Amino acid sequence: MKKKSKNKKAFTLMETVVILFVLSVGLLSLMSLVRKSLYFQSVKKNLVVASYLSQEGIELMKNIRDTNIILDLDYDLWDGISSAGVGEYTYKVDYYSLIATSCPSIDQAILQNDGGFFRHLDGGEDTIFKRLITVRAETLASTTVESWVSWTDRGQNYDYKLETVLYDLSN
Repeated sequence: MKKKSKNKKAFTLMETVVILFVLSVGLLSLMSLVRKSLYFQSVKKNLVVASYLSQEGIELMKNIRDTNIILDLDYDLWDGISSAGVGEYTYKVDYYSLIATSCPSIDQAILQNDGGFFRHLDGGEDTIFKRLITVRAETLASTTVESWVSWTDRGQNYDYKLETVLYDLSN
């Protein structure tokens, strides 16, 4: 007669439950890490886009200033109508017109998608980005230009601002 051995190596029910618990905690932690990583990737992508849009706003105002100087106009003729002079003014501007349009608030400066490019259109597809250019002149020879890009993503508001000083180079 054969004798049955009681020294079998096997997992008990309690060991199996503990292993499943440890594995599930590990998988949940990994899923949470992936979710946060995707969220931060989206935030960083929008931050890069906002930095380019803000820089573009500064460059467009420099281009308007340089064009005005070449045409022997006042360097601060932002809107193409009258010289801004001393004071603070807010504009929206894009590369199609190269003329700054008066804009009272950033909520009215929504950028639209135009075939992969951003611009201020009437009736275009709105993006999450808004850009407002603020011009502050304390003297007639220099102007501080601030390019402010704002956007909302997943219920959180973000802002990106760049500032530079433009000088009257015609003298």
